[in-house]
Amino acid sequence: MRLDDLSDFLLVATHQGFAQASRASGRPKASLSRKVMALETALGVRLFERDAKSVRLTEEGALLLERSSVPMREIAEAEETLKDGRTQPRGLLRVNAPTLIGQMMLGRLAAQFTLAYPDIKLSITVEDRHVDLVSEGYDLVIRINPEPSSDLVGRCFARDHVLIVSTPELKRQFARLSPKSTRRLPVIVRNSSGDGSWHVGGKAGKAIPVRTVLQLPLLAMVRDAALTGLGAARLPQLVVANDLAAGRLVSWGAANEKPSEVWALHTSRRLPSAKVKAFMGFLETEFRKVWP
Repeated sequence: MRLDDLSDFLLVATHQGFAQASRASGRPKASLSRKVMALETALGVRLFERDAKSVRLTEEGALLLERSSVPMREIAEAEETLKDGRTQPRGLLRVNAPTLIGQMMLGRLAAQFTLAYPDIKLSITVEDRHVDLVSEGYDLVIRINPEPSSDLVGRCFARDHVLIVSTPELKRQFARLSPKSTRRLPVIVRNSSGDGSWHVGGKAGKAIPVRTVLQLPLLAMVRDAALTGLGAARLPQLVVANDLAAGRLVSWGAANEKPSEVWALHTSRRLPSAKVKAFMGFLETEFRKVWP
């Protein structure tokens, strides 16, 4: 199997047809057809079903596309770098992150990274599922408290504590209460309900009797509700850092919860590229400014 034949197959498969691939690349349609036919002969399988109106991948063609697109992209990038003698990170960098991380900070960080590395085309998707780096073509993923895996390697670039927060006025109200008061702190919670106690500073710390006044599905919604003064909330520092700095919210202390770890991970099947190293180093530097 020749790499240039495989490259032309990927070109046709990506553009979903010989005519489209010809227009996109400037290559003759007949030349692309000959290369694909040579690849089919070498492999002994049909890669495309052709008729008068359309071209579509066979099952074998779809499998070849899935398994070869990422390695071929990396080969092309390596060839370009070696030919031109460039050491500057460059090329497409595909990153996947949880929705919360994306909403809270990745817009700003993506812009700053692009300014620092203009030769890297950054593409970010956000979703709350575990994508497969190899089959889905991602270079790097950001995950919170990831399970140990032999397929992924990387490093933790932030540890985020959960804080009990409220508006300053709500905290002042409870500070003025008599020690004998039976009033419970109104709280806004995520995916749970019921009264009880929240502990500040661990189980050995102060226990605060609470009552649930509102239950919401997303941390961002809990934060927005807490800003109204309706109740206190337990929220990651990441979510409320700007509000604490601006004085819109105040901290009662750390909640009795294990800190969350935020990791940047790439596949262990190949060495990280210059663009992956650049992004991981950038994340570590930026997060160190927030969490020294």
